[in-house]
Amino acid sequence: MKVSYLAGLLVVLLATAGCNSVRQFFGIPNPGEPTINLKSAETRWVLIKNPRFGDVRSEPEYVWVEEDKLPTTITTLVRGKSAIIAPPEIVAKYGPPPGGGKISPRQGVAYQTASTVDPRASGSAAPAPAPAATRAPAPATPVAPAPEPPKRGYVVFVDTPPRIVIDLTAVDGLQPGQMLSLRRDRIPIVHPVTGEVLGELDDEVATARVTEMRDRFSVAEIQSVAAGAQVQVKDRVVLK
Repeated sequence: MKVSYLAGLLVVLLATAGCNSVRQFFGIPNPGEPTINLKSAETRWVLIKNPRFGDVRSEPEYVWVEEDKLPTTITTLVRGKSAIIAPPEIVAKYGPPPGGGKISPRQGVAYQTASTVDPRASGSAAPAPAPAATRAPAPATPVAPAPEPPKRGYVVFVDTPPRIVIDLTAVDGLQPGQMLSLRRDRIPIVHPVTGEVLGELDDEVATARVTEMRDRFSVAEIQSVAAGAQVQVKDRVVLK
């Protein structure tokens, strides 16, 4: 009879009290609420040494990859994943990631600043215009627009000398017979405090003349080459 009474009391406790109250009554520790770690939907990019560079002629030396998709190579197996991550001076030369993505903190550089991020890309709304009473008066004289920088492109393919392929077309102001300066970046000039790329010191490695134009690329013939130099893929092209 006593056993039946105790069993009935236990059933009443389970029916009228929550699980946490029953655990406290019997001295059972509460395991706590389960946690779920959510992965950020924002893509983070890392500039790495291209594993196919040298094996494929048109492959660049460095490529942007997503942070969680770092490839496994002999170098990473021996020295770890960070061994193929590009140093800051290389990141400065290659520019921002594709599509305006964010650079991963693993890159070790502060390359993107608030002034370079497009508010439309991050989804933030443009600031509302100030009321008419608080707007600053218009300047007395209009400010002259800054001169447009010369069009610049890249060498995308080196054919049998002296022919090369560049990524500039008529849309960029290119014309048949136009002379080009082929230049190679040497030392990027990076501001030591802000991290902003101020420019680079470059050298002219060759000159070329446009011989053929297509919809998305043009063909040029090399006219002269600097002593000891050789035209390479990714050399910069500047209209003369």
